[in-house]
Amino acid sequence: MTLEELITDHQKKLGDLDKVILRYVLNNKEVVSQISITDLAKATYTSKSTILRLVRKLGFAGFSEFKYFLKASVKKEKAPTEMFSELQLADIIQTIKGLEHVEWEALTDHLRNASTIYCYGTGFAQRKALDEFAKNLLQLGKRALTIPNKTELDMAMEMITKDDVVIIASLSGETENIKENLFMWTLKNVPVMSITRFGENTFANHSDFALHYKVTPFSVFKEKKVESLVALAVVVDYIFRKLTESMLEK
Repeated sequence: MTLEELITDHQKKLGDLDKVILRYVLNNKEVVSQISITDLAKATYTSKSTILRLVRKLGFAGFSEFKYFLKASVKKEKAPTEMFSELQLADIIQTIKGLEHVEWEALTDHLRNASTIYCYGTGFAQRKALDEFAKNLLQLGKRALTIPNKTELDMAMEMITKDDVVIIASLSGETENIKENLFMWTLKNVPVMSITRFGENTFANHSDFALHYKVTPFSVFKEKKVESLVALAVVVDYIFRKLTESMLEK
């Protein structure tokens, strides 16, 4: 299991200081795997006791065990031992395992009762996945609208109410110009479902339902990094199947 997956599994236990420390660790895995707990406390302007509580929340006995885990993670990320097809399979398996922890009954109840389901993707791949999802919802008699860009999203804000559901698909979950929309939906009690990569992020933290997909970057020619979002399509399809099951049962 990766650090991002651990964070996702334990995100409900994490406080604001925990998130400050984890952001630093995620951006400096190799450095943190080599420094002392005192150095990490200084770097994050926290305390040794706060860091100890955090690593225990993540399931480690202490900081030494956490550092060993980080060292192993860094080593694995550096070693290109897996074939690209194997990485794809691993991403899909980890994504499905993560979906087992979702509160599906509550989520499907919201979708089933929604007046309109508004879908917004922050990138081309995300919009394409949600386009297919919206088309499939028509087969269930559900009204779904895919919003193609930020300008039209802003125009639709007045129409979106607490009787609707908003679905946001993103890679990072940190798209700056969407955060203001997310804040307004929170104020208006609009149910929000986010779909982002594994790990702690703003969209997940401010959504009623946070779903995640695994993305393992891999290098191709001249060390160019590729990030495949095939697991995002798995999540979207999984939601549709769960909603279909729920509607048939009801």
